[in-house]
Amino acid sequence: SIGINAEYGEFTFSLDDNNLLKLQHCSTSQISPPGLVLVTFNLVFAPGKPVRKTVNLTLDSSEGGRWVFPFTVSSTPATPDDNVVIRANGLHKDSVAGIRLNSLTNSAVPYRAYLEQGSDPDFRVFPEKGDLLPLGTEGTLIYLAYKPTLYGKVHNAKLVVQTANNEWSYVIQGQSPSFSVPVGVATTPIRQPSNASSGTRKNFIRQNMRKIVQKTP
Repeated sequence: SIGINAEYGEFTFSLDDNNLLKLQHCSTSQISPPGLVLVTFNLVFAPGKPVRKTVNLTLDSSEGGRWVFPFTVSSTPATPDDNVVIRANGLHKDSVAGIRLNSLTNSAVPYRAYLEQGSDPDFRVFPEKGDLLPLGTEGTLIYLAYKPTLYGKVHNAKLVVQTANNEWSYVIQGQSPSFSVPVGVATTPIRQPSNASSGTRKNFIRQNMRKIVQKTP
């Protein structure tokens, strides 16, 4: 509520940005002392993306007066809408995932898609510009490609899709291909130990002595 010095009469309210702020429950009432008017209103701030802006509320009187009240509104980035994991197909090969989005109205709206500064260069997004299809349709497909140049680390990025009034964000993670230990099959049969090498050893000295005794006359 705001008190103004004015002759009581008919008042009209207006905002210079109806997309960012909504004006609800506007009313005026005369209070004491005479010549003081109490203006009551509700402002609804429901941003679809981070913003900081000054919006003017203008009050016009049928008696010829005008009052302008500036409101500075701001919002911080929201938590990411989802996490997306892309597993690599191999080094220097594209692995592609898609995100499908609709506009929040019954009309198509232009969008811009980009990777935030600090994202790993192994990712790219396409198309970077276009139109989000209206509500009730299959939506617009935005692609993410992951092409690793080395293994041994997890690559990260953040995708942002913006329209004039809304924003979506996604945490992207690129992972190396799943690895399993290879099981080999021998192409050459393994040689089994001979019977001569197993069991008791032969005493060749004793055998030779027996042969000498047998030959002696």
